[in-house]
Amino acid sequence: MNRLQKANDYIQQNKHKASNRPIYHFSPEIGWMNDPNGFTYYQGKYHLFYQYNPYDIVWSDMHWGHATTEDFVNWEHLPVAMANDKAYDANGCFSGSAIEKDGKLYLMYTGHIDPNMGYDRDEPEIAERQCIAFSEDGVNFEKYKLNPVISEKQLPEDYLICDFRDPKVMEVDGVYYCVLSVRNAQRRGENIMFKSKDLLEWTFHSSIYQSKFEENTLLECPDLFRIDGKDVLLFSEMPCDPEFAEEIQNKTAYVIGQMDFERGTFTSENKGLLDYGQTFYAPQSTEGKDGERLLIGWMHRWHETTPPKEYGFNGMMSLPRKLSIKDGQLIQRPLIDQESYFSSEVTYDNVQFGEGEEVTIAGKSTGYLKVKVPNTSGKFEIILNKNETKSTTVQVDVENNSLSISSDYGNQGLIKVEELSTSSQVNILLEFFLDLHSVELFINSGEKVVSFTAYDQEKGKDIVLGTRGQVSRPVSCSVVYKYRD
Repeated sequence: MNRLQKANDYIQQNKHKASNRPIYHFSPEIGWMNDPNGFTYYQGKYHLFYQYNPYDIVWSDMHWGHATTEDFVNWEHLPVAMANDKAYDANGCFSGSAIEKDGKLYLMYTGHIDPNMGYDRDEPEIAERQCIAFSEDGVNFEKYKLNPVISEKQLPEDYLICDFRDPKVMEVDGVYYCVLSVRNAQRRGENIMFKSKDLLEWTFHSSIYQSKFEENTLLECPDLFRIDGKDVLLFSEMPCDPEFAEEIQNKTAYVIGQMDFERGTFTSENKGLLDYGQTFYAPQSTEGKDGERLLIGWMHRWHETTPPKEYGFNGMMSLPRKLSIKDGQLIQRPLIDQESYFSSEVTYDNVQFGEGEEVTIAGKSTGYLKVKVPNTSGKFEIILNKNETKSTTVQVDVENNSLSISSDYGNQGLIKVEELSTSSQVNILLEFFLDLHSVELFINSGEKVVSFTAYDQEKGKDIVLGTRGQVSRPVSCSVVYKYRD
């Protein structure tokens, strides 16, 4: 039996064992999931591939899982698209992207070779090379017979083949380009670009972005796209070597600028964070069916304990986010039909909170919570998932224009967001999307986003809102809570 058939048979025979999966965030039927791959709109549906180990809830033995959707809530799980069954990808089909060409769906991915997988890293024995697979129906894929298409033959000598991965492919004016993550000879991260006329024969084009030596980072999972007259480069930052693990937090950044594809130069203008939490990584974007730019990311806290093994799965995706640029800043709006999905509603208009006063909402396991807090002095708290002993607390400190999140769930440290609102805003708008194991918070219509995950069993459901500390006058707050019956 081949490895692809083995994986698909295993899933069908064991998927009933998985439980406690998120309600409306995408997760695998069984097993481990990480980076989104090949996110694209093809033949009338959104296709999402992802790094996948069907056999356990820990990272290993990377396949490409596959699912489709039309609304990002209802998903159809499809057969595994690729298994690591060739000499050039024997230790993993690592991350990559998708593009349509001549009616076929092409996947470009990293074939990973490491004979010491799971043991000490021996860099001279590790190789990462770029490969192609294609399909006429978007479900069954054939790997290109002359893989890999980009290897040490095309990679300049001052880059290391042991960390050379995550191709994001695009077409511009009839030419195909891909941006890739690579470690340079100084052991720091760069994003480099290759170009091709046919997706099969590639040449090195340029280095478009380099981390600074003192930043001690690698720049994984690059993405490049154009919106609102600007080019946007995304990458996920991680420690360049284990010795920097304590000082470098895994996070995802964006850089707004201008890309000159002909010259191979990217001019950066403004840099920011995609997510202020600790659980959003390796996002990938695509052009939506109406020409909009959509983004989806992997929600996972690095170095945290895995979910209870009896859950049978580990990993989930964020809600898709619709992107735009406003005042030099990347704006992210959740793409979900709240009105149809959350069918019931509780509303509190202009609730007055005096010092120490609060209101409790009997919550559900999932829901949408919208809170408008006036831009006046004082502190306001929103307590989520409250039970007798545990909760997650969101504190809005208007005077210091900041927000903090602390939780008794998930062993996480304090999350803090500075420069919460602009001086022109009358209210601070907070939108929470609550699921079994996650909270996604969109601040001021997507100016900033914070994600949080925790797999603790038996979380509380109640929501409590109120003031903390001294307030000069009662705080007037508007609240909408939506949920499914």
